[in-house]
Amino acid sequence: MVPEWFWDVLEATRPRLSALEAWLGSQPREVLEEFALAQLEAAEALADFAEGVIVDGDGWSEDSTEDLCLWVVGQGRAFWQRVVTGELGLDEAARAYLGRTPPLPEGTVAWDGVVADPEHRGYQSSAVIVHGVYRTRFGEDLAERLLDA
Repeated sequence: MVPEWFWDVLEATRPRLSALEAWLGSQPREVLEEFALAQLEAAEALADFAEGVIVDGDGWSEDSTEDLCLWVVGQGRAFWQRVVTGELGLDEAARAYLGRTPPLPEGTVAWDGVVADPEHRGYQSSAVIVHGVYRTRFGEDLAERLLDA
């Protein structure tokens, strides 16, 4: 399943996205790739993206469902665990994602969205910052690299 160190990194750097950005920036290429794979594995444990999710009668696309699942992962192990075990439905998590209900477990603070490197603007979430750092450091697209692996 999802490696323990992945959750530890999210918890240690939250709520400062720039702290996660700095941590990723100090790691070797392989760790960034492993981080991205762990993130995707955790997201895929929540839903088959292609099936989407129904929220208040509206069917979500594959991309929107993937974004939602990555957001759930980014909220940390406690929130992800509630969704993956079914304690909280993915549709309920989607309402939180949309800001319709209190989104996070008590004591959890949302990511601040601030990055230190201007090149990482546009990657200002815990779900995608690894891609921005990878591109900046290695001049490659992380998603393409992982597909080739």
